[in-house]
Amino acid sequence: MLKDELLKRSPIRILEKTIHGGLGKGKLGVFTARKGVGKTACLVHFGIDHMLSEGKVLHISFADDPHHIENWYKQVFDELAKTYRLENSTETFEDMLRNRLILHLKGLGMSFDKVRESINRFIENDNFNPQIMIIDGYPFEKSTTEDLQEWKNFAQKTNTEIWFSATIHRDHLDLDEDKVPAPVNRVKSFLDVIIMLEPKADHIHLSLLKDHKATKPDKLQLKLDPHSMLISNHRV
Repeated sequence: MLKDELLKRSPIRILEKTIHGGLGKGKLGVFTARKGVGKTACLVHFGIDHMLSEGKVLHISFADDPHHIENWYKQVFDELAKTYRLENSTETFEDMLRNRLILHLKGLGMSFDKVRESINRFIENDNFNPQIMIIDGYPFEKSTTEDLQEWKNFAQKTNTEIWFSATIHRDHLDLDEDKVPAPVNRVKSFLDVIIMLEPKADHIHLSLLKDHKATKPDKLQLKLDPHSMLISNHRV
């Protein structure tokens, strides 16, 4: 299979169609789940899809070091190439890497001014203008509404879409009236799309909890394979 055909058949197209065209510039989205369920895999699969379509991706990690993030991209891409029998996979992987930068912010603290300064300096030094930013391991349990407003302002000012991962407490699933789990539910008004990963017997279901301003989000017909860590179509 050629790259263009892979992009056409990608399950990310289902995600974009379900949320009415995608997240959108200046918007915030989040994948939320318990630790180890597959949030980073979803973010990386999403990032690879954009990189293959020539979109610039800035992957910011508040947890894992850059080498670990690089391994995630290689692992997910190799699974994609094998599953879809991608032609010229080695050349395609090397070519897409020019569309990605990784920034590690662990230990920087919660000051958004410092975060913004680091991001802007990183982008300017590399002359890199991302279309999407992936924020992995962001400490939502320590975040405030002011913090999320800053991220929202930043997304709008830089004309990017920003996807986060958020960890749910392992032992107690604290849901609000819209079934949005803590700690995301405290700041859900700033988030345009919320997707929760729910472990099942043989797969991980992707549940759409918030879809922009839709009063009742559509069912997201996607799942995550816990072995390959790939998103795929899932008719239920």
